[in-house]
Amino acid sequence: MRICVVTQKLAKYPLASASDLLYNRAIRSRWLAAIFYWQERMKVERHVLPSKHLPFFVSHCLVEVRVVKRFLRSTPRVLVSVGVLAAMVAVAVFAMTGKLSFASPRTHSSAAMYSASRGHSARVSVVYIQHLPLAARSNTSGSKVTPHVAPLRLQPKHAGATRTGVSHAPSATGVRVSGTGKLLTSFDGVNEIQNNAASATPLEPPDEGLATDGHYVGNFVNVTGDFYTTSGTPVVPPFALYALFAEPSTAFLSDPRIFYDSSTHTWFATLFEFSLTESHLDIAVNTGNPITNPWLVYRIDTTEAQDAGCPCLPDFDQFGIDQNNIYISSNEFPISGPGFNGAEIFAISKSQLEAGVAANYVRFGELSMAGAPAYHVQPAISYGNPSAEYFLNSLDPNSTFDNRLGVWAMTNTASVTTGVGMPALSSIVIGSEAYGFPVNVPTPPGYNSFVGDFTTGVVTPDFDAMQEVQYINGHLDGALNTAITIPGDTSERDGVAWFQVTPKLSSGVIASGTKVSHQGYLSASGEYLIYPHINEGKDGNMALTFTIASPNTFLSAAYSVKGAHSSNFGVINIYGAGTGPDNGFTMTPEFGGVGRWGDYSNGEINTSNGTVWLASEYIPNPGDQFANWGNRICELSL
Repeated sequence: MRICVVTQKLAKYPLASASDLLYNRAIRSRWLAAIFYWQERMKVERHVLPSKHLPFFVSHCLVEVRVVKRFLRSTPRVLVSVGVLAAMVAVAVFAMTGKLSFASPRTHSSAAMYSASRGHSARVSVVYIQHLPLAARSNTSGSKVTPHVAPLRLQPKHAGATRTGVSHAPSATGVRVSGTGKLLTSFDGVNEIQNNAASATPLEPPDEGLATDGHYVGNFVNVTGDFYTTSGTPVVPPFALYALFAEPSTAFLSDPRIFYDSSTHTWFATLFEFSLTESHLDIAVNTGNPITNPWLVYRIDTTEAQDAGCPCLPDFDQFGIDQNNIYISSNEFPISGPGFNGAEIFAISKSQLEAGVAANYVRFGELSMAGAPAYHVQPAISYGNPSAEYFLNSLDPNSTFDNRLGVWAMTNTASVTTGVGMPALSSIVIGSEAYGFPVNVPTPPGYNSFVGDFTTGVVTPDFDAMQEVQYINGHLDGALNTAITIPGDTSERDGVAWFQVTPKLSSGVIASGTKVSHQGYLSASGEYLIYPHINEGKDGNMALTFTIASPNTFLSAAYSVKGAHSSNFGVINIYGAGTGPDNGFTMTPEFGGVGRWGDYSNGEINTSNGTVWLASEYIPNPGDQFANWGNRICELSL
């Protein structure tokens, strides 16, 4: 039997808590407890600290427990010597490996555990928003303009994954589509014409980032951004995001996120960059006024040459935050060729980013769940001071149907900043309502002048992966696209499956008491609802935003609300009515005939007054020769 004894006080990275080692006042009892703890742990967690990380004399020494018991009857002087030796071994291990992988201190009977590594994110630039529009135009002047398709890597089917008995789309009663609702504000955000003018990079789809501090509203859409007053007046002209993130104009960027942290009065923006040989995450941080104050730009390499099939890229990066860190989760795919390494999660010190110094981060990579690589593990936007940072993901490993959710918890998150100890990441699979891979959406066909051909009118909803997640009032809110049947309707449609999950912890690990506390569907007869985003206020009232479309409905921005004591969402209100067909180049037969849309809507609670800001894509105008997508932004009272 292999055992490893590490003292709680002297090990540089304590691997067990005081309760885990069953500390008491007797030194002999401490050591016995430690031995039996590691005896049991090594039975089930040999993969956590494989022998390659340990010196030969530690990892290959086989010690009979009865011999150790006899040894512990020796004099206290010998015991002290053993303690010193154990501390020296721990320090030697750290010095020899440089970058160790650790897992959480114990294995819960129903939770999976994961290992992690440490790194540092260096500050690479300081940028001012008011200088960006002219700089962006000068960088792109005279360049040849060609359309780009933003990347989207779908989860490969996995034959070895755990299966469920769900074999068909769920059924739900449709709700009415009725008017615009009671909006406080509604105005246009970034559109394709502005995007092409600012960045000289026409593209699809228009990935949606939205944030507000109650004075400014930020809208980042794939490679172009802008800031508005709360009445919708642009504060600056639209600017290229490659300039904000200190990237060259030739950089391939995707999946922007922006969030305002009201607890520290800080703006955070993220996206990822990749080429044929490398990739990295960009993080821009602004404390205070986003227009006049500087943005500090940080960078994290995500090439991960040590992983299978790499160099790799962090596709579909997703943003989360709590009182200690920001969290970026993504799907690791080889840049070239097949393969999928699972989700990866970066926890990055929030206070160090705000201070403008090199920021510690911890990476959990190659994550798996239910017999398959984990996909699209959404970190939560957390309000208050939760005991853990939580994450949600759907499963459906073969893109059919499922009725399970993955719930993840990261504890000891303050250790990212301090560098003492490691966060613990655990996960559990729970049951939920059924959901299924969504169907393509038929909309009115149009015409693309760049290609010189008609568009098919068919739009992809991408997948049934979990979209943005929020933690508030003690539970998690999440929503996803699902195929759905509506009684009396003529065809299978796309609707929204939404969930409220109440997480439970036990000794710092996600526990079996975790469950879905509320759930439901939102659908409309004859219509397709795609790319949902969900928000909840402190009073428990909720809002969903999404795009609505059908053969008779141009792509439009819509929302629905749910009262804290209501069982489901109510009527659907349209706050951005589409003005014509989608003329986007990806919808032409030459580009495959299935138009890219989404890939996500967005929103944020304004904590200063309790309103919610929402944004989703729609068709606002005829556009340019490449596309005619746009974004509609609204504020409503919950």
